[in-house]
Amino acid sequence: MFAWLDALTPKQAQLMVSAKVEMERRGWRVVITTRRHDYTLGIFRIKGVEPIVVGGYGGERLESKLEASLKRSLELMKIISGLPEKPKVHVSLSSPEAVRVAFGLKVPSILFNDTPHSVFVNRLTLPLAVKVIVPEAIPKRVYSYAVPTNRIVHYRGVDEVAWMRGFKPDPSVLEELELSVDDVIVVVRSEEAKASYYPKLGFAPTLRLIEKLYQLEGVKIVYFGRYSDQKRAALKMFPNLIVPEEAVDGPSLIAYSSLVITGGGTMAREGALLGVPSICVFPAKLHVNEWLEKRGFPLWWFRDVDEAAEHALKVLREPDRFRVDTSRMLMELESPVEALMRVLEEVDIDG
Repeated sequence: MFAWLDALTPKQAQLMVSAKVEMERRGWRVVITTRRHDYTLGIFRIKGVEPIVVGGYGGERLESKLEASLKRSLELMKIISGLPEKPKVHVSLSSPEAVRVAFGLKVPSILFNDTPHSVFVNRLTLPLAVKVIVPEAIPKRVYSYAVPTNRIVHYRGVDEVAWMRGFKPDPSVLEELELSVDDVIVVVRSEEAKASYYPKLGFAPTLRLIEKLYQLEGVKIVYFGRYSDQKRAALKMFPNLIVPEEAVDGPSLIAYSSLVITGGGTMAREGALLGVPSICVFPAKLHVNEWLEKRGFPLWWFRDVDEAAEHALKVLREPDRFRVDTSRMLMELESPVEALMRVLEEVDIDG
């Protein structure tokens, strides 16, 4: 059996590598496609996986997003139709180009999704899926604008469980960034400011947070920007920031950190699953973050930057007080890859 997986972001790269490993263990042959964007290619390099690279990110303008998407769709169509064997199934975290190509080539799509707020992407992808795998934190009715509830499969966890459960940190990441285990490390991930769902705020919440932490004695801040202009702006404002140009082992770095701050969600959930205090600054509440917080994982959501900064300072004054032993709680959660395996067994992908 042959499967085609597509990954557009660093998180999706982690998830698709996890899916690939389990599918191959069960006898599947797998090909992964991806694009040039953010730290995505570096994640595959760290994981020792060589994907087929097709296209790149379209940027902030609607016209450039559309142009990049259309070009990538055409390239994917040529690559997938030219494979020695037609895939039995396509799997992605709702990749518009891959889903469109799969539909056109009569390859059924099984999709992961934990972003009901990404309305434009979901309208383009979810209606074409045979099944959509969603964390139980998100009520099925939330997706009613895009997919019937009988096509949604719930699982008891969050996407990040796929690569964080059983994870063992590698201390070499500290040497790579010229850090030590004795440093007070704060990991900051920028907001996805150019995403279709993100509001145009006129300011960068994570940079405003860094401004409030930057002068703290002994604190080392590692900043992961999503776009080159974010990285340039951060270094211009804060010359002593550590800003990796290439991907590093993020989960390992988080494990040795005192605090995680993100304008998105993935790194905050990675941190919380490891028991590292994690703050998410986002315009709206995220179902999956709230679900983890209610279960005792150290994850806090703030819309207001000043409130987030106040809590960050409180954590950094007593980081050990806010750290949580989550090992048992993490083992009780379900991975989305386990849900994918159930779906592959239950769904007639030949029909």
